[in-house]
Amino acid sequence: MNKLVQEELVQLSVSQSEDTLEVLDIQMSDYFDNLLYLSNYIQFSEPIKAILNRNIERSEKGLTTPESNALDDIEISRNLEGLTNLLVPSYLAIVLDHGYTYTNHPNLRWADQRWEQLYAEFADTSSYGIHWIGLHPNYMEAEKEQFPYLISIAGVVKLTEKHKALQMISIHEENIRTLLKDRAFDSQQEIMLVDANGMVLSHNQHELIESGFPYYEQMKQAGSYHVVQYHQKDYLMVSHPFSYGDWSLVSLVPQRTAVGNIQKVMGNTLFILLFFFLLFLILLVLIVSLLTKPLKTLNKVIKQVRRGNLNVRSGLRGRGDIEQLGHSLDTMMDTIEHMIEQIKTVEKSKRKAELEMLQAQINPHFLFNTLNSLRLNISMNGDQTSSKLIQSLTLLLRMTFNRKNEFVPLKMEIEVIRHYLKLMNFKSNSSIDLAEDLEPSTLEFEVPCFFLQPLIENSILHGFEQKSGTITIMSKTEGNGVEICVADNGKGLTPDELQLLQAELQLTDSFETENRNKSSFTGIGIGNVYQRMHLIYGYKFLMKIENSSSGGTQITFFIPGNQEV
Repeated sequence: MNKLVQEELVQLSVSQSEDTLEVLDIQMSDYFDNLLYLSNYIQFSEPIKAILNRNIERSEKGLTTPESNALDDIEISRNLEGLTNLLVPSYLAIVLDHGYTYTNHPNLRWADQRWEQLYAEFADTSSYGIHWIGLHPNYMEAEKEQFPYLISIAGVVKLTEKHKALQMISIHEENIRTLLKDRAFDSQQEIMLVDANGMVLSHNQHELIESGFPYYEQMKQAGSYHVVQYHQKDYLMVSHPFSYGDWSLVSLVPQRTAVGNIQKVMGNTLFILLFFFLLFLILLVLIVSLLTKPLKTLNKVIKQVRRGNLNVRSGLRGRGDIEQLGHSLDTMMDTIEHMIEQIKTVEKSKRKAELEMLQAQINPHFLFNTLNSLRLNISMNGDQTSSKLIQSLTLLLRMTFNRKNEFVPLKMEIEVIRHYLKLMNFKSNSSIDLAEDLEPSTLEFEVPCFFLQPLIENSILHGFEQKSGTITIMSKTEGNGVEICVADNGKGLTPDELQLLQAELQLTDSFETENRNKSSFTGIGIGNVYQRMHLIYGYKFLMKIENSSSGGTQITFFIPGNQEV
């Protein structure tokens, strides 16, 4: 059992070390992200490239002076000022092939041969590449005692086909070492940053910096951890690949110390678990007691609803599941009551519309005026013309008095319109033409009888002011139904009239008998037509009224098919 516990504790220690290294990777990446961001900014900064190219041109023309170089330094510093103020403090140097060097620090001065060596080493490489120089001694004598080491990267900036610039950015190794010290969870733990050659770039113990890591090859082998002999003790070695430069983070923890520490942690963890378990039991009892009261209330409400009392409500409010269920039940009961009221209103409106359809009769004035006109025409013009008019009137009256079939084929409805328009032209001494554009496949489509007549009559009375014009009826198959359009070339509707009519059509329950046009043939207005069609087809029926672009008014119906009639 002790061996098994120790193995488990070792695994926990390794896991803790891995977590520490992952956190370090994130924290250290912030520093190197800033270096890369600054490097990329210089790589793609057109203003800085323009300053460097201008310096090259002056050099080629022999016009370079200390003053001009100083002005170039000022301009580059001004371009980098907003960026460097936000990033981690770093040293920046830009070197041109003809010897000009920009630095952002007054003490940042290397020997000329050192710059020439770096330029020769990296300038011939591809552009936009980053070279991880790594650790090297601080080249600023004023800071060398306080900050003995720097970590640097270098890159090439392509200026022209012939000229390139070398940039080098450095940070204090002290910044990285501080992070390693802060993340060490044990005083004997060693955390280090190792480069691709096995050299220690940074270490939480500064005396081991710039030394070789003896277990570099073993670190590269597979496995989450390795046990190594270090300082004559067994150490748990855990490594983590760093995000930049093919470097690695390494943690060394004494195995005995790691086991002892983790045993203490496990004891504390067990105590915390027991504490929270007891707290959970107490909270569970309280929650169950709180849930009991809403459940009882909800049970009473459901019993009242079962007895037929739809006015009862639970009144439960809150974020708990039972409270939300009670609130949903109250909302559902409100919806049911609203739907019952809607059903009553719809049934009342339907009965009223059916009664109005049964009560719709021929306007006596229309009938008497037409017969008087026929009588005068017979006296003045002879029998042939009057015979055709009387025939049209007879067919129209036959359709009007036929209440057995509410639905007729579209072609029969169009035939009624032809006779009606002939009588209206005679009665009003008008010359209104009927244009038809009907798809043959729609002629046998069943439609409610006399649903087009009020629209034709409205166009004659209001659109043409009983003068002359053309009424066009079009039909075509649309999906599983038929689209029918009635258009005239009359005076149309004013915007206010059109808006008022469209608003009224949305209130299908508000069209009363007294709103009908008493001077019409059947006494049924456009609103009654919409109400009738809406009751028959429901929300599948669509009706749109608009002014035509060529003048006049256009009314479009969509009548769905497969309707039970």
